[in-house]
Amino acid sequence: MWQHPDMPDFDEGDGDKCKAWFAEQGLEVMMDSLEYASPEIADRYFESNDPDCSYWEPDRPDGEGWYCLAIHDTDDGPVCWWARRVTTP
Repeated sequence: MWQHPDMPDFDEGDGDKCKAWFAEQGLEVMMDSLEYASPEIADRYFESNDPDCSYWEPDRPDGEGWYCLAIHDTDDGPVCWWARRVTTP
């Protein structure tokens, strides 16, 4: 659906490669799923059989510095990957 232009394309099964890339970039990553959005949003998406989820506003994680890294479809519907730089004390 969309991803940050600097993020490589990962295939299904590339979990270790993906985690390694996050670590190399110094990123902390959190995921939000449309599947767990409000019933109105989730039902609208799953009952429409339409891939458009532009009306969904994924929940940003608590804290500062989070930005949307990617929104893509899964077998369970769209997910949003939020990322931020890892800060060291």
